[in-house]
Amino acid sequence: MLLAGPASADTHPAGPHVAVEPAKPATQPTAQFPKRKSAYATTSAVPSKPRFDLDHDGRSDLLVREPNDTLTLETGKNVPNPTVPNSYGTFKDLIEPGDLDGDGNPELLVLSPTGTLSLFTGLSATHFTDSAGKDQLSVNSGSLSWSSNGWNAYNKLFSPGDVTGDGKTDLMARTPSGDLYLYPGTGSVSGSPYGDRIKIGTGWGIYDQVVGASDMDGDGIADVVARTPGGDLYFYPGSGNAAAPLKDRVKIGTGWGIYNQILSQDDTTGYADIIARDAAGTFWFYAPTGKGGLSDRSQMGTGWSAVTLANTGGNPAFGKADLMALDTQGSLYYYWAKGNGTMADRQLLSDVGGWAGADISFASSLRSDSRWGTLLELGGGHLYVAGHDMGAGWDAFNGIAGVGDLTGEGNGDLLARGNNGHMYLYPGNGQATGFYNRVDLGAGWNGFNKLIGAGDVNGDGIADLLARDDNGHLFLYPGKSTPGFGNRIDLGGGWNGYNKLATPGDMTGDGRTDLIGVDASGTAWRYDANGTGSFKERVNLGGGWNTYNGIY
Repeated sequence: MLLAGPASADTHPAGPHVAVEPAKPATQPTAQFPKRKSAYATTSAVPSKPRFDLDHDGRSDLLVREPNDTLTLETGKNVPNPTVPNSYGTFKDLIEPGDLDGDGNPELLVLSPTGTLSLFTGLSATHFTDSAGKDQLSVNSGSLSWSSNGWNAYNKLFSPGDVTGDGKTDLMARTPSGDLYLYPGTGSVSGSPYGDRIKIGTGWGIYDQVVGASDMDGDGIADVVARTPGGDLYFYPGSGNAAAPLKDRVKIGTGWGIYNQILSQDDTTGYADIIARDAAGTFWFYAPTGKGGLSDRSQMGTGWSAVTLANTGGNPAFGKADLMALDTQGSLYYYWAKGNGTMADRQLLSDVGGWAGADISFASSLRSDSRWGTLLELGGGHLYVAGHDMGAGWDAFNGIAGVGDLTGEGNGDLLARGNNGHMYLYPGNGQATGFYNRVDLGAGWNGFNKLIGAGDVNGDGIADLLARDDNGHLFLYPGKSTPGFGNRIDLGGGWNGYNKLATPGDMTGDGRTDLIGVDASGTAWRYDANGTGSFKERVNLGGGWNTYNGIY
């Protein structure tokens, strides 16, 4: 197997084999937006406006990315969810800043995998009657008005609304080290929509969800909600002061660790609601008390596990959320993660036995224009990346792992362990057609029999490496966004009880990379990343996995 043990041209057939990404479905979940159960005191402040109300009904709509990357709009009404034309290209995250220029239509911020932040203006949704006499919606996805590079310096961007009190919508950005910055809104969409950044906090890395909440307490100033990996929920009231735009936090909840996505939904009342999705894909609605707290929850929809929503509080993830498996006959199968901790039914990617003897791996995406993992194959001393021959000389390596972006520019990179025990980083070119000059990360890596990874394990938004030694200990090597790793963390022993280990990316919808191990009986176990650099208690995924020689 490519990630553990030597690869030899004498024992493996020459490549390349080619696999085509299978089609994924559009799930089309639905929701009914509940009416609030609590009444609030009338606010004397100017009510905040909904930030993403495309159909102008006074309440923000939900922008949804389906498993097949289709964008749809959920309005909470008895209207089929319309497709949103993708004018944005491949994106890592979508942020809803509101109506920046006051023309009555919301804007949309689009973050690319390589760190370009782009502003699209003029988004709208229009009702029309189709030929069958049914009400439908048509969505205009807007046009590009501004873009700026370098935003991959942050692991989270979010727009709370107006926190400075000047009537303009602001942007906040958090670094992987936990520093928080404010970008004050300018009210412009033709020039720069934001002014120079202001550092407003440290220590924000303790939160795995940070939500720009709009106005939850009715004072006319936007607020922020943040959750710890342990499930504590905190409310940060906005102050209206650009130098210190957030007041001291107030704890408003516990037990919020059951949710994998948290976001805010606002309307014209001047009070914003909180929406949260659990691991089963059920949406829950929390109306505010009007004083910064939240009322009891009510259910607002089911079937949401496989989708990703814009404006959620977690770090955005880019890269694979799927798994390859090669059976004992040499047939290649594909599984995609459904976001609820399970995999969709497997799909055959080859003729029966068509990959017999192939030495493969499945890297987190090496293409910046595709979320799908990239298939790697060794044969005859050559490395083939998605069928493209990267040249000879790769028999000098005995372990290869594609864990994601390790250099901070947004392209997926490759790690290769030499027969001399050195680890080399090959920065990807973002097209899966070549690498930039390799970087020697040092010696001593031949003590590991397994090298795997596919994204962020410890919750800082940077790809990490997992390595198992001959004694069965599993180590986490945290990525740094610059070539190299932070101090390794021993995750404990007993991992040699698994004859197969793989990282399929995020299986549970929280943006963090999870781990699958298969034991000698053929039972697969899922380990969910806990957001602090380790894993939660394992979950049984069922038996029968010993039909595979390897999972990737």
